[in-house]
Amino acid sequence: MSTPTPNADRATAGILAANENIAHNREGAWREARPGLLALMTTLPGRPYNGVFGLDATASADDALSMVARLAASPVSWCARLRPTVSRSVDGALEGVGIIAQDETLLMATTSLGRGGDPPNPPDLTLRTGAVEDSRAIAEVLAAAFGTPPSSAAQLLDRAHISRAPISWHLGVVGEEPVTCAMAVLAGEAVGLFAVGTVPNARGRGYASAVTTRALRHGFAAGASFAVLTASPDVRTLYEGLGFQVLESWRRLVPSS
Repeated sequence: MSTPTPNADRATAGILAANENIAHNREGAWREARPGLLALMTTLPGRPYNGVFGLDATASADDALSMVARLAASPVSWCARLRPTVSRSVDGALEGVGIIAQDETLLMATTSLGRGGDPPNPPDLTLRTGAVEDSRAIAEVLAAAFGTPPSSAAQLLDRAHISRAPISWHLGVVGEEPVTCAMAVLAGEAVGLFAVGTVPNARGRGYASAVTTRALRHGFAAGASFAVLTASPDVRTLYEGLGFQVLESWRRLVPSS
């Protein structure tokens, strides 16, 4: 019997726990919880890792403003992500201080990816997991896929931190050329997926699907009962093709400068 996909509350708890594990033991990282709100600063570069999460109707505009003021003092990028039950008054308060509505983020989860019925790997793609010597190659993929600077990639791939945290990196190469990567983060019953990227000249060949399957299979084998991620609507079909379901659409707001 297949395991039911987790509901949105459970999946939200999973993705937040994964973000907190990314931050674990990083110098300068912090978290702050208030009714209906959670702020996380991992110190890693990139909005997927930092920001304020609006969780339910108890979130207040004043508390959200206090949290974004603290986040704004950080040198790394961040955003606000608000679940559907959060009052629109929170959006209005954030927009009043220059945190502007940008787009939506989809909360997606699955319990089956990597356990059976996996899509076939492209025959020219070789997948590897967790090799120290792959750090430079992963950094090349991050740079090409997301524009990640070398200094930022070095923080993401810091082996001293990864060795103390439940984080695994996965790399796909064609011949000697790195073409795709993904990061999986264990968090109790969940495995969170981050930084799935493919270099522009290798897209549309099934590489992202293959590395995603590899990352999530690794997470399930380590004990996770479901996989969770947040994604933009333009890659929704990729993840749905791998068994993920959309559980919620979150409002995303970003600083205007």
